[in-house]
This record gives sequence, structure tokens and C-alpha cells, in this order.
Amino acid sequence: CGGLVMALDDDTVYCDVQMPVAQGRELLQLVTVLRDSGAHPNLDTVFAHMQFELGWSIDIVENPPDWGAAEPTQH
Repeated sequence: CGGLVMALDDDTVYCDVQMPVAQGRELLQLVTVLRDSGAHPNLDTVFAHMQFELGWSIDIVENPPDWGAAEPTQH
């Protein structure tokens, strides 16, 4: 994982991984196949979160938001 942190007061782990969008698409496909297989029911919620995060990140890269584009530029 790019960054791995474990809180001292519980057993929650966090994993922040960065990759090119092509690898993100491939990982999303893999996670979807794993989740759909039902072979790892204890990870279903984790897979769902991964699908959301990867899908959201890919969408941001491929369709960047135009926040502030309608605001006039000050010179």
C-alpha cells in the first residue's frame, strides 16, 4: 500500500494506493469479479468501497470537474 496506517485504539487499517488510470480500471475490473464471485463474503463491504473509490477517481481523471469555470476571471 502507498500509505498504511493502523489506529492505536482499534484494528482498522487504511490503504491509500496511487496508480495510472489504466491500472485503476484493471483493478476495478478485478475487484468487481472478486465481489461478484461471492467467494469472499467477509470482504464484500471492502470490495464495494473499493469499487466506489476507484470508479469515482477514474471519473475525476477522465471527466475533470469544471469547478469555477463559470466564474469571471479577475485581471
